[in-house]
Amino acid sequence: MKKILFAFVLGPALFAACTKKASPAKAKATTYAADISPLMQAKCAPCHLPTKGGRKADFETYEGAKKYGTEMLARVMLNPGDRGFMPFKHDKLPAEEIALLKKWIDEGMLEK
Repeated sequence: MKKILFAFVLGPALFAACTKKASPAKAKATTYAADISPLMQAKCAPCHLPTKGGRKADFETYEGAKKYGTEMLARVMLNPGDRGFMPFKHDKLPAEEIALLKKWIDEGMLEK
């Protein structure tokens, strides 16, 4: 009798516990060091990188990029030909790069 009770009561519970799908991994946070700095190096040079001769707002450091983060996003979201469009005299950034910048801002502009 105990074996039958075990099979009907605990058996399904154990089966359910063993077949649960693994929860999805937590998404990696977007950081200046890992994600935004390489973007700045590739798309904002030399104008915004003092070590490359830039004399505009400094995006080469975390502090500088954080200070101008929301303005930077607004300007890259403009269309070429719009006043204030960035990157100046270049094509619009791909949607993935704009989304990365937006994600960094939405997540609190983390440094590392």
